Amino acid sequence: MIERREQAIGLGNNIRYRRKELGLTQSELAEGIISVPYLSLIENEKAHPKSDILSPLAKRLHSSVKDLLGVIDPKDLRRADFLIDKIRTSLMYERYGEAKASLEELKKLSGKTPDQRIHMKTDLIEINFLIHFSKKEEYQTKLAAFEQRWGDPKEDINLRVWYLRIKGNIHFLHDMYDQALLCYNQAEKLFPQVTDDTEKAYIYGNLGKTHLILSDPALGILYTEKAINIMLKQDRWLEVCSMFNTLGACYTNKGNFQGAIECFERVLRIADQFKFSKILISRTYHELGVCYLRLEDCKQAIHYLNQSLEVVSPSYLPAWEEGFVHQILCQTYLKTGDLDQAQVHIEKAIPLLESRERLKSECLIFLGQIYYHRGNYQEFIRYYQEAIQSFLRLGTPENTARATHTLGKHYIQSGKTDEGVRYLLQAVDHYHQLLPCTNFEVDLSEKN
Repeated sequence: MIERREQAIGLGNNIRYRRKELGLTQSELAEGIISVPYLSLIENEKAHPKSDILSPLAKRLHSSVKDLLGVIDPKDLRRADFLIDKIRTSLMYERYGEAKASLEELKKLSGKTPDQRIHMKTDLIEINFLIHFSKKEEYQTKLAAFEQRWGDPKEDINLRVWYLRIKGNIHFLHDMYDQALLCYNQAEKLFPQVTDDTEKAYIYGNLGKTHLILSDPALGILYTEKAINIMLKQDRWLEVCSMFNTLGACYTNKGNFQGAIECFERVLRIADQFKFSKILISRTYHELGVCYLRLEDCKQAIHYLNQSLEVVSPSYLPAWEEGFVHQILCQTYLKTGDLDQAQVHIEKAIPLLESRERLKSECLIFLGQIYYHRGNYQEFIRYYQEAIQSFLRLGTPENTARATHTLGKHYIQSGKTDEGVRYLLQAVDHYHQLLPCTNFEVDLSEKN
């Protein structure tokens, strides 16, 4: 048997050592399981087999997968988990240098141990790191490499939930909210077997944000409150504040403006006590501005939206977030009738929102409204049509319904009935996706 050691010597070395101990050739060990060249790659630590290959190899070697993987120093496992949590915390607090240094230490640790759990965790936290900085090509390449190497990590439920959350986050970043929701829902179904409460809270929080964007603030409130309750028990105050911002946004969308303001004011009190990052405060002022816009208190909305930009250096705020604030400022100035200021802010917003198609498409709507109010209906129609095509690509029924409804009404009022009816029917189809018939269906199929 393999002599147990304090330091693991590596999977490939263990397989080769055990094969030679039993007097097996590579062909004899590989027969019916894998090819000889692939076994050679494994033994030389140049390939990393999955469990469906490791299990039959271990059986033929009269060993176990655990023994082939080597003896793991428990200190390595504890150190890896410590570094992963440190990276997550550093990213939340925008301590990026600290996060990068911890990631490099984790990668070195991973390179010294044969434990696949550490390898997978290292890969996942690196993908998370790249997502945080919106390095699209890099995190997509890294995720593809992870899936090729490990597949769907079904054997470790906590890892699988983390993997599903990362896939959902990537879909979310690409404005593919239905696909993101699918990943988060798959993860939620595994919760009875999940032991990592923090991971549950992240999933609940992401479900809350996704339902908010998909125009279901009631479910957004339900999931966000679940996330907050878990994070409060763990004293993870920065995450709590971030989730209170989501909860407040849900209240805003439901019309509970007092509840929303209370959430945002609570964030500001906690943030002041713990001296959190300025980005969190900027986001809170942003949400307050949106809330007061919905209350039609444009003066207060403009005040808080400008504070959102002033409280943090624009170069330190992600470009899309700065663009989003300018978008809401445009919307606010539109309500006041100040078309010049509205256009100034929307022209600042559009180039900053290149990476966020949904938000950029909404900007086209506001730009169209500016031209409408100036009597330039040709430009109004052009921007609305461009936005509608984008909403259709993204699969956002509410935005599509509202935009086609508005354009249809314009065509009707302009005497272009056929065009108007075409857009209004399109609006009906998308409103139906938001509010499907529950009492009865009407079948208007043509008779033979």
